[in-house]
Amino acid sequence: MFGDFGYQYFDWWHEQVESYKPGTNELEDFDHFGLFKNKTINLGFTIGLNDYWNVTVSQLISERCMEWEGPVFTGDEDYFDANVHEIGDSKSVHHRTECSSSDFFNGEKQIAFGGLLGDTRINFRYLLFNQIKGPGSRLFLGLGFDIPSSNVITESPWIKSDHDNDNDLATLDRYTPHRHFYLSDGAYKMNLELQFFKKRMKYPVFWGGTFAFSFPLNDSKYGFTPSKRYQLSLLAMSSSLPFQKIKWGKLSVSSVGLTFTIVHAGRSEWEGQGETPNSKSILYAPGINILFGLEGGGGFGVNISRGYEYYFNEIDSDIEETNDIYSINISYRKVLDKVIDRLYWGK
Repeated sequence: MFGDFGYQYFDWWHEQVESYKPGTNELEDFDHFGLFKNKTINLGFTIGLNDYWNVTVSQLISERCMEWEGPVFTGDEDYFDANVHEIGDSKSVHHRTECSSSDFFNGEKQIAFGGLLGDTRINFRYLLFNQIKGPGSRLFLGLGFDIPSSNVITESPWIKSDHDNDNDLATLDRYTPHRHFYLSDGAYKMNLELQFFKKRMKYPVFWGGTFAFSFPLNDSKYGFTPSKRYQLSLLAMSSSLPFQKIKWGKLSVSSVGLTFTIVHAGRSEWEGQGETPNSKSILYAPGINILFGLEGGGGFGVNISRGYEYYFNEIDSDIEETNDIYSINISYRKVLDKVIDRLYWGK
């Protein structure tokens, strides 16, 4: 059984978007910037079905919060309307201080369903070969599915309306208030995975990586087609010998190493709206990994990484955007020496 806690911190910016200030006929004349914080807990378990097959079931629990640092209404503006806005409201329809745990409405229309549950994942893995003792290699092949939750957005954040909902002050095409982030794409997905690891007698004593490919099997019921995603995760770990004297009670350092992750996301689409701006990207995330063992069994892992994200500006609607990304993940693993006779195929 396992549990992972992750915290990601995004310091983001993007250039002006051609849109009107809420309730006015004036175009926004400022860049968009702020902080985005993502807290996740991933809980799950793995059951060995026989000596070669296992199945893992996991559930994502998350809250994603935006902190808008751009201009807000102060009440001194000529166009401020106390019937429409409150002091402290964002002057942009694109962003505001809010969290994914809350619903979001544009007038009477619900744009986002809030909550804490993300997708549920079921993965089957086959052990192609394994060196049990001493130096050697281990290779897993994996196949899995993501089951979407109901915490989704219901329309494209980039959709334009032919009128403004704020007192109908204009009849020009314009963006209306919306939300860009969500917990689930609302679509079922298939995951293909290849894991390779190798034990050695010299440094790094344990190294390897995972290559994963995820793609949607359908569109969401609101017409969203998620991105195809490719991820390569590499690690190289030391032995426990240099850290044998480092102990805190029943906790000891068992390994220290480096990690490197590359994630490529393809274009997503909304039905009737075409390709989603800024959806095609590549992320590089180098990190440091420390493993801790417990005398009573089980162990903790801590990974600290720095992310660098690049957006492919290939279509006219793409805009310049930057992200400074920092991430910390804390994991717990424990092997339970139990046999469930009804599930074990080897019996």
